[in-house]
Amino acid sequence: MNQNERPLVEALQKHMNQKPVSFHVPGHKNGMIGEVAGHFGGWDQTEISGLDDLHAPEGPIAKSQDLLAQHAEALKSYFLVNGSTTGNLAMVMSICEPGSHLLVAGNAHKSVIHACRLARVKPVFLTSEVHPDSITPSGISLDFLKEAINQFPDAKAVLLTYPSYYGHTGQMEAVIGFAKKSGLTVLVDEAHGAHFSLPGFPVSSLQMGADVVVQSAHKTLPALTMGSFLHIGKDFEHNHRIEQLLGMLQSSSPSYPIMASLDDARYYAATYSSEDTAFFKSKRIELVSRLRNIQRLTVIEPEDPLKLIVRMDGLSGYDLQVACEECGIYAELADPLQVLWTLPLLKKGNQVQWDHVVKSLNEIAKTAAWTDIPKPAHVKKAITTLVVHDADGLPYSVLPIEKGAGRIAAETITPYPPGIPLVITGERLTAEKCHELNRLMKMNMRFQGGSHLIEGKMKVVQEDLNE
Repeated sequence: MNQNERPLVEALQKHMNQKPVSFHVPGHKNGMIGEVAGHFGGWDQTEISGLDDLHAPEGPIAKSQDLLAQHAEALKSYFLVNGSTTGNLAMVMSICEPGSHLLVAGNAHKSVIHACRLARVKPVFLTSEVHPDSITPSGISLDFLKEAINQFPDAKAVLLTYPSYYGHTGQMEAVIGFAKKSGLTVLVDEAHGAHFSLPGFPVSSLQMGADVVVQSAHKTLPALTMGSFLHIGKDFEHNHRIEQLLGMLQSSSPSYPIMASLDDARYYAATYSSEDTAFFKSKRIELVSRLRNIQRLTVIEPEDPLKLIVRMDGLSGYDLQVACEECGIYAELADPLQVLWTLPLLKKGNQVQWDHVVKSLNEIAKTAAWTDIPKPAHVKKAITTLVVHDADGLPYSVLPIEKGAGRIAAETITPYPPGIPLVITGERLTAEKCHELNRLMKMNMRFQGGSHLIEGKMKVVQEDLNE
């Protein structure tokens, strides 16, 4: 097959060239009515003749997915129009039986926790190693995986996060290799690695032997938001259940603009050359070099070249984020220490200028006041298991956060971004965890969940009904 083709894009273009009259949904009628829909015009279609059907593909969508599988070197690949969340739900629910244990990297996205709740699976969390430069999770160690397998020999699968949100790759190849030798099915949330395996970038976990891999094409490739991929490894033959679940979990009215953008994103990646990599890296080196000449500024370069971590002495990451946004510069996320940038995957000939970024950070460094930045809490390595669904629906009390130590959490509290839960429904809270939640609250971290956080309180299970 020719990777220069874009079957779904071409089918939509052919349809629009006919200047068709629409007596079908969607209601904007090829963009004829409605202000927002008019921007999409004829791209936003439905399953009419010639445009195929995501849930029973045999035309341009089928060919687009076959080209994606060929590019990814997968047994089979699927378009996801409801984001990588759908892929994470499908792979956990298809592989794991109710009541079984699933080994999970501790830096898993909240959608993995949701998948465990829906599948009634018992996740076994393995604390990730902390990268010495960024002080963020980098992935589980091989030794820790071996220990977990010894403790939970009944576990049939492991779910890994690769790369980390901050672009760290950890010991992924060794971990996957040992997991496979131990008979585990290897599931990978590769949301931030859709560009992996391109020239000059880290290798995808699919090439390392992973069985099922989910990628957010919209995060690092030019796909619309919610556009993702799911790949089946060449040695994994049990994809029938995954396909069935995708039919249940995905919209029965999939977005054609999203699917067309996935076709285009695959084309963009498949035609990305070594010359393109050289161009991108030259622009990246230029930016990093200029940033490192700014006083107070520290730049950390993760293993993924698309990520940069930026710190400024005397400013928290949240304060630096605010200062940058006042200059029109928006980071991927901020944490107590730093901001994280996701760079554009440039091709040769793309135009990009860093002058405004460098000038703005120079000005911030000269004018921003200094404050004392608290050190992050020390992360204790642990292997812990939860029955994440049993605390749902139980009577609960609302207590000050500092009084939560020793109690069972009755809600999940997730810093967002990055979407990695800090507190999970059903876990026994430690004093360290409560302290960290309080610290992040005082630094104005944004959270999803925690309906009483604004009051400095949280929900815990009523273990004593006289409360």
